[in-house]
Amino acid sequence: MTILPQNEASARLVVVEWNGARIRALQQAFRMTQEEFAAHLGVSVRGLATWRAQPDFVPRSSTQQILDVAYERADEETARRFVLLVNPEHDEPVRLSVRPPADTDRRVAEMAADMALMQARIDMLQEKLGALALRFLS
Repeated sequence: MTILPQNEASARLVVVEWNGARIRALQQAFRMTQEEFAAHLGVSVRGLATWRAQPDFVPRSSTQQILDVAYERADEETARRFVLLVNPEHDEPVRLSVRPPADTDRRVAEMAADMALMQARIDMLQEKLGALALRFLS
């Protein structure tokens, strides 16, 4: 299984690999429409629909990073809904927390998450630009 408990103090799950089914569960946990969730992630609605339609589909690493950041930034209620959606047997109350390492200032951790999200989006845009350039040159 690719979802593991992060540690005993936190029931937030570490998603080792995102797939279509987990992406759908994350969207449901956020309680967003496809359009809202695509905008939240900074991806196209069409791309999101493709992932959701294929439960076993595994997106590329840049998209995995975007999903990691979205999940890390989810509030406790949203994270708890996600835990219950991907693991329905987990019916007992869950203590959720997002704690940066003790030696890391919270603002620095938030800035690092922002930078990771921006880099993932830049990587995705570069891939799209490369594909467009190939089509243009063909």
